[in-house]
Amino acid sequence: MRIRLLSLFILFSFISFQGSGQISDSEIILLKRLDSIAQSSSISSHFAKLYLETTIEAISFFQKEDPAKRSFIQRLEQSFASYFFNAAEAYKKGERISPVWQVYYEDPALKSLQYELLGINAHINGDIWQALVNEFSVKEIQKNRLTFLQFQKGLTVIYQKFHEKAIKENLRIKTLNNLSFGLDRLYGKLMLKRWRKRQVRLAEWHFNEPEKLKAALLRLNRKMSRINLLILRHL
Repeated sequence: MRIRLLSLFILFSFISFQGSGQISDSEIILLKRLDSIAQSSSISSHFAKLYLETTIEAISFFQKEDPAKRSFIQRLEQSFASYFFNAAEAYKKGERISPVWQVYYEDPALKSLQYELLGINAHINGDIWQALVNEFSVKEIQKNRLTFLQFQKGLTVIYQKFHEKAIKENLRIKTLNNLSFGLDRLYGKLMLKRWRKRQVRLAEWHFNEPEKLKAALLRLNRKMSRINLLILRHL
């Protein structure tokens, strides 16, 4: 049995004995699919590994929440993941890739860290609001806004591990961390929180203020392009 699949099996066993709730069939399928991509030779594997760790953390984080919150998160997990899966499948088949993911798949010879950062930019800044509006009504989004933002605590755990890994792998990131006395890590956490809050606003504007959404997406696309260029040119 592969090491990563074994770790998933241990996770399933552990969660099944928790005081409230069990991991759902849909979550098991989601984790197995992410694991399959993570183990593949495709460049999709770089982000899939990080995404797998994040999804495991999310499942564990919300395990003891009430059924309504868990239902919202499980539905969001499926909707959200479909955007990455669609991009990975399109790349595999040589088909048209979503504009959000095009930069990730343009160069097959980037560093793993670059792919991970490009994937983070695409998935958080490009996919979340779409996943929300395609799965939920505006009332459901507003009702569950705090539940969605609550996972910032869980993401902080993943972010800290990712930051430590990046420092070890990239001299420029290590230098920035040293020169800023670690403030770069705090800045990254704040930006991640800001990005996710913005995605909820975009989802709400989709229903209530489409013109405001249109203008905001133009600004966001420019920001995403600048972030991608930074990743490609300086890391």
